Amino acid sequence: MINVSLKDKVVIVTGAAKGIGRAIALKMAEAECTGLVVNDLKIDEHAESLKKEAEAYGAEVLLVAGDMSNEEAVKKMIDAAVDKWGRLDVMVNNAGISKSNDLFGTTASDWDLVININMRSAFLGTKYAAAYMKDHGGGAIVNMGSIAGITGGNTSPDYGASKAGIIALTKYAAKFLAPYGIRVNALAPGTIYTDMIKRNFENLSDEAREKRLSAIPMGRMGDPDEVATAALFFASDLSSFITGDSLMITGGRNT
Repeated sequence: MINVSLKDKVVIVTGAAKGIGRAIALKMAEAECTGLVVNDLKIDEHAESLKKEAEAYGAEVLLVAGDMSNEEAVKKMIDAAVDKWGRLDVMVNNAGISKSNDLFGTTASDWDLVININMRSAFLGTKYAAAYMKDHGGGAIVNMGSIAGITGGNTSPDYGASKAGIIALTKYAAKFLAPYGIRVNALAPGTIYTDMIKRNFENLSDEAREKRLSAIPMGRMGDPDEVATAALFFASDLSSFITGDSLMITGGRNT
């Protein structure tokens, strides 16, 4: 009998108030994690409602506001988890943003913002979670990449570059941290029905939207819960011999 359980585990999910992050946090709670840190830039009604839903599964939830591209904020969040539960087992670096600009329309400040929030936050989360895990029995780190990190993407040059960097970081960290019992993997979602995708689609022409959807062999967008299930796989012992991988969750789309 296959049993996917995070019983007695403590999990951090960044950028978790909405979208894919929210689905991942709830999936971790459903899998019976003992402690769940829900991070977002600010703690609003979305984070509060997520807390209630996760607690209904039996998880104890800690809400932590903070910019994950800020080094001190990341360290304080990890310290808060360890102070509360005495352990950290799973780190999900999900915080990120996306903008719709072409190469000429992307400013240097746009580039810096996206690279910092997406890639710098994944680096800091990986570094400081691993710093704790290596001395406390290991753990699992899941980084949020994207198909754009593999194909280059279509929405902006900075987004695809940031996600490619996350995938490379994942591969490096997996090799470096394997001796400490720490597994590091990445998810590479395609078109998933979230607020971010809805905003991006609003800026596209009807023709461009149809082209994007027709590129998905399964003929539909993905659901955040389908990404969350993959995150749970990487967080759990079911993936005990997998590290350095980037799992595409794209409905068959590879361009």
